Amino acid sequence: MTRFAVHVACADGQSIDTFELDATSGTLAPGQSLPLGVKVQCLAMHPFSPVLYAALATSPPSVTSLSIDSSSGSLATTHAADLVAGMAYLSVDPAGNHLLGASYTDHLVSVMKLDDDGGVVTDTTASEAPGAHAHAVVVSPDGRFVYATALGDDLIAWWALDSATGALTDHGQIATPAGSGPRHLRFSPSGTTLYALHEMSGEIAVFARDLESGALAEQQRISSISPSLNLVPGRVRNGSGPEPAANAIWCAELQVSPDGRFLYSTERTSSTIAVVAVAPDGTLSLVDTTPTQSQPRGMNIDPTGGFLLACGEASDGITLYAIDPQSGLLHERGSHGCSPGPRWIEFSPLD
Repeated sequence: MTRFAVHVACADGQSIDTFELDATSGTLAPGQSLPLGVKVQCLAMHPFSPVLYAALATSPPSVTSLSIDSSSGSLATTHAADLVAGMAYLSVDPAGNHLLGASYTDHLVSVMKLDDDGGVVTDTTASEAPGAHAHAVVVSPDGRFVYATALGDDLIAWWALDSATGALTDHGQIATPAGSGPRHLRFSPSGTTLYALHEMSGEIAVFARDLESGALAEQQRISSISPSLNLVPGRVRNGSGPEPAANAIWCAELQVSPDGRFLYSTERTSSTIAVVAVAPDGTLSLVDTTPTQSQPRGMNIDPTGGFLLACGEASDGITLYAIDPQSGLLHERGSHGCSPGPRWIEFSPLD
């Protein structure tokens, strides 16, 4: 399979823009732009059904389920449900049974049941409070544990997930350095390692994960910020206290290559992508910093592992990069305009 639809949540454009990636030729072509009439916060793909979920800034907040045409990638709204809070992050468990969300403003994570067609079952929401400014929630590849960041309290929490009911049982938390602001989480392909990108310190932390208890143990912590960028530590951006410095670290997205050999993270103040190598023993090292779209909040790697796409919420554009399979370095293949405020990218396979 070498053709993929690329779905881009454009917050200010109040739309989802779709492109087509040909992973054989390494080309990107524009397609449908679906207007939704309200700010699109984030997206999530169902693990095996052609369904895309979009969290919308309606009142009350809501999630829309969209069916994906397997030949063109075009979207059609099929279902909508209220959310318990506005969400900064959505994800689906590997079994496709539950939709999870993390709310930055309401400091909680939620779990909603999905039906056999991928539709959200109303009145099934359960929620937990990991701490201030929850920013990401992910389920382990084995489907047994849920992990969430609390950016404002500098911690990562985890729960056991009941695959049938969606109930969460508290299993612990781990503190990160004060002021670091853990934001996004990604698993290694094996699921034995969890990586955490910190918004305000720019660090990527490596956590070994106990497969039976879900417990995390920090193994390494490196900076993803090149000294040449001349950035200083950031602070929580919630409207309280002074504004961060003009050169404050403001990291956003974290991705792992499908083979687990490279990590990529975005930094919005400098509008760059960090390339981080994963050694055979699991240790990380920063190898490169690549300029990209202005204020890159969203980024993703296609399922073949050959290409990375990044979008800039302040540049209204998306850039395609080829990934060097040996070094992990990024080579630009071209840019496209999109609707204003792109912030999230998801892929779906095409026939």
